Amino acid sequence: MRKLLVVLSMFLLASSAFALEIKGIQVDADSAKCISCHQDMNVATKVHDQWAESAHAKNGVGCLDCHEAEQGDFDAINHYGQFVGTHPTPKDCAKCHEEEVEQNTLSKHAYPFWLYAPADRAVFEPIIGTKQGCEQCHNVSAMWPDGSVGECDVCHSKHTFDLAQAHNPYTCGECHLGPDHPQIEIYIESKHGNIFTTRMAQGKLNLDYNTKKTGDTPLDFPVCTTCHMDAINGLNSTHNVSERLSWESQAPWSYRTIWQEEKLGTWQEKQNRMKTTCKACHAPNFVEDYFLVYDLVNLQYNELRRQFVYWAKLYEKKGLIKPLKAKTVDGKEKKFSNTVINASWYTKASELMYNSWHHEGRRFRMGAAMQAADYVQWHGIWELQHNLQEMIAWGAEHGVEEAKKIYESNSPTKFFTYKIYDIPGGLYGFYTEEQYSVPALYKIIPNYWEKVKANVEQAYKKGFITKAEWERWLERYKNKDKYLGKTFGKHKVFQEYKKRKAKELNLKDKNSPLYQAIHIGLPSPAMNDIK
Repeated sequence: MRKLLVVLSMFLLASSAFALEIKGIQVDADSAKCISCHQDMNVATKVHDQWAESAHAKNGVGCLDCHEAEQGDFDAINHYGQFVGTHPTPKDCAKCHEEEVEQNTLSKHAYPFWLYAPADRAVFEPIIGTKQGCEQCHNVSAMWPDGSVGECDVCHSKHTFDLAQAHNPYTCGECHLGPDHPQIEIYIESKHGNIFTTRMAQGKLNLDYNTKKTGDTPLDFPVCTTCHMDAINGLNSTHNVSERLSWESQAPWSYRTIWQEEKLGTWQEKQNRMKTTCKACHAPNFVEDYFLVYDLVNLQYNELRRQFVYWAKLYEKKGLIKPLKAKTVDGKEKKFSNTVINASWYTKASELMYNSWHHEGRRFRMGAAMQAADYVQWHGIWELQHNLQEMIAWGAEHGVEEAKKIYESNSPTKFFTYKIYDIPGGLYGFYTEEQYSVPALYKIIPNYWEKVKANVEQAYKKGFITKAEWERWLERYKNKDKYLGKTFGKHKVFQEYKKRKAKELNLKDKNSPLYQAIHIGLPSPAMNDIK
């Protein structure tokens, strides 16, 4: 009887062109049938409310415009005598959004790279964890039987397809978070994220904007899409999130991208696009300096990476690390791990090798890209340095003489078994004499700046930095005394600080705060002394 009533109501609804109104939206007869049936059968009853708020509803795009299907389609079901598609794909979206789908299909979002390197998940953990883990995010690059790739509703949640939601950094943060790619945490730490949260608290956050071609985003600060997708400062909007990226800085090695080079241009052209977005708000000198330092960070990471590869290969040669191998069900022998990437996971050295790329190494580079100092420093280079020393110490403990020699050294240069990149002065220009008076490497290593110069020049000659960047670096090198603060004299604030510090930290003065803190002299014994 219930099914008969549903069919009857569908027949009656079909007799009217507009049989239903939801939130001021006149619903076409076909969509009205769907809505009525869903309500009557108590199935996904909120879907129509979400749809009624969408631009689709306002423009007359109904249920079957997205869910129509033919018999034989991979997701087609016979739904009360009519075939409908249970899962619209980018191919369906392309009927109206052809340009956006094509752009997304050419982007790294739609590239199923995870199919080529699943061993760190498929071998090290039960695969059921991956189903609700990695795959949930990596479905942004899902490959569908209809030939399309990607999933639009990862960013544009069905059925509202809300622009404000797509522009919200926390939407990107559904996937771009955590120890291996913490872009949302990086963004929130940055000045950009600080302004975002302030505008949100002030109630001045309008993310429901639409910039289609050239022009300026209506925001006075960037969200993720501002830099990577929106029309801004003369750039067209794009759904290809790779158009403005010049480094592959998530990979085990940083390298200059040639992704879709025939369509997107060289890495220099991609870099210039990103610089163009930055220059909508920042002065050119700041942008050029920032990109120069970011480029050197990527190159510096490679030198640390080179060390992890070196030690892993040495330990493998000595039999301390053994690559994983197994015979597959078809009798073929499969090597499940590549020393250069993961070192087999089962030793401390293996873990250090893997995390120094997949976790700390990514954070170091990504933090440098997005103005997150803590991720560059304590979650990045500090932990990378710590990992490298542990990698060497592990070898020393296992009898590797080369590692033991470094481990037992008392020279501070022991921490730098790799080549160095640097830039005279700071990101924002000049130091004062006191600011750079610490016993830094350039005061310990003979001909430090000449060695650094040779490295940066080689990077330029090999095409990793532009001629303009090399000349910018060279200008600092030629005036390094000025940039290092040797020409400015003493700073009065620092002189006052030295006096106060000497008074506070005087261990010979019983009235100094430090002396009193150390010699508090508590009367009770330690708890483990009580019998």
